[in-house]
Amino acid sequence: MLTIAIITIIAMTFDVETLYLLVNKRRMQQDSWLELVVYVVVTIGILALCIIASKTLTDKIMGPVNKMAEHVDDNTYMPEYQELVPIMDKIRSQHIDVLAAAKARQDFSASVSHELKTPLTAISGYAELLETGMVEPDKQQHFIEEIKHNSDRLLGLINDIISLSQLDSNQALDFETIDLYQLVQESLDTLAMVAGKSKIQLIFDGERCNIYANKECIREVVYNLVQNAIKYNNENGHVWINVYTEKTPVLVVKDDGIGIPLPEQERVFERFYRVDKSRSKATGGTGLGLSIVKHIADLHNAKIILDSEPGVGTEIKVVF
Repeated sequence: MLTIAIITIIAMTFDVETLYLLVNKRRMQQDSWLELVVYVVVTIGILALCIIASKTLTDKIMGPVNKMAEHVDDNTYMPEYQELVPIMDKIRSQHIDVLAAAKARQDFSASVSHELKTPLTAISGYAELLETGMVEPDKQQHFIEEIKHNSDRLLGLINDIISLSQLDSNQALDFETIDLYQLVQESLDTLAMVAGKSKIQLIFDGERCNIYANKECIREVVYNLVQNAIKYNNENGHVWINVYTEKTPVLVVKDDGIGIPLPEQERVFERFYRVDKSRSKATGGTGLGLSIVKHIADLHNAKIILDSEPGVGTEIKVVF
């Protein structure tokens, strides 16, 4: 393209100079008009050829690119030029990522609508029955408890959605050096009451180790992992929490609960995915806890290792 532009400029410069000479020549010779016309025609012809050549070369270059765009969904299509293959692979990969992200947002919106509607419907139904006086006095307490249970579930769901939205926004997090052992100990003080209600024993052990992280995010990781271990445990079960250093700091949460079947272990970190749906609804689980844990781990370049066996229990390691 640059070569054609240079040739065009030279040709135009040449013909402008020629015209100038011819006009001056006309002043000396009145019969030079025919020669002037010839040069004008030649100039126009050269310009037309340059335009045609430019368009032809542009089409030749852009043609394969346009075909690539048309066949971006066709994995069997190969570009005409070998040099375009890496570009095609990159475009195709980005296209797949965009489609996956769009589907994930669509699925998330549909799931949120469904999850919000369920407790709201229950609350509205129970409240309406109480309002109309159709509930017998001895059953009113049960209805009130159900309204509270669904209200707590709704509030937990909204809080988890807000947490995920904040993490998805890619806002800069404030990192600081924190004592992981101390943070876990403080979190367990809050969770002790929850464990007591479920008759679950919390056993904490470990050593002091520092990590460079966002304090509130790590607190949420601890809270979600331990709360899950309590929810999906058996009565009089145990939850072991350990903090230690093995090259890098490690947080371990282990339980002797119901466990997770192998085919479902890869999906437990998906949003709104529940292994035991009936237990989740009974305990107020939102299906977002482990998804939040995974998201926070990614933001801290941490690795999650899951080991679980049905009927034996689950162990989750977070390696910082």
